[in-house]
Amino acid sequence: MRIFVGTLYTIENEFEECCASIKNQTYQNFEHLIIQGLPNKEAHDTLYRTFEQRSAEFDIMIKVDADMVIENRYLFEKIVSRFDADPLLNWLCLQVHDFYCNRLIWGLNVFRNTIRWLYRTEALFVDHNVDPASVTKRQLNDPELTPAAMHCKNPGPFQAFHFGFHRGQKCAQPGRIYAKREVLQWKLFRDVLVHYRATGDVRLAYALAGFEQALTSLFDDSIVSFGNSFLHDLFEA
Repeated sequence: MRIFVGTLYTIENEFEECCASIKNQTYQNFEHLIIQGLPNKEAHDTLYRTFEQRSAEFDIMIKVDADMVIENRYLFEKIVSRFDADPLLNWLCLQVHDFYCNRLIWGLNVFRNTIRWLYRTEALFVDHNVDPASVTKRQLNDPELTPAAMHCKNPGPFQAFHFGFHRGQKCAQPGRIYAKREVLQWKLFRDVLVHYRATGDVRLAYALAGFEQALTSLFDDSIVSFGNSFLHDLFEA
């Protein structure tokens, strides 16, 4: 099987370690595409469209964000084995261990080349919905492959603040009503607060400050872009 690995990168502090963890996989039949410096929505659009356009060249796609570090050198090899063993499986969802809340969260997604997406038009919830008509079998997690990566294991100060702000925006959801997603964000930041009280780690304080800031007003979705100067000004303040 040939793997397409897609990584979206802006300012993530873990980027070099992320790339090294991909390069060091025992399974080497892959191409690694890095999409760098694009706004969040444009980056996601580019990634998914590239995979669809080049689907004949690859068997599966693994989306490994720049803030994810794979600590299992055999992960790709084991993923390929799962897909080889089950021809109907075309979507595998794996949990990752998140630094902020200190527990497993979703996640790292693996798609067979038969998957297609329903593209979103908005700038906040940018991961595109999988087209249900293209799903033959979906597997949620695999104990042998979990955690698939470490998420944000060493964030920089603004990266941590941005993480909190972005999740806060998803909680506030200006102009939307996604009740389940709102509850998930509240639960996650409850655990971030517990983690901060236990450790006093200043990076967690930055994340909590960003989350709180996002809830103080109905900010425009474009603010969550890493390159937005207004969000940098909020952080500096």
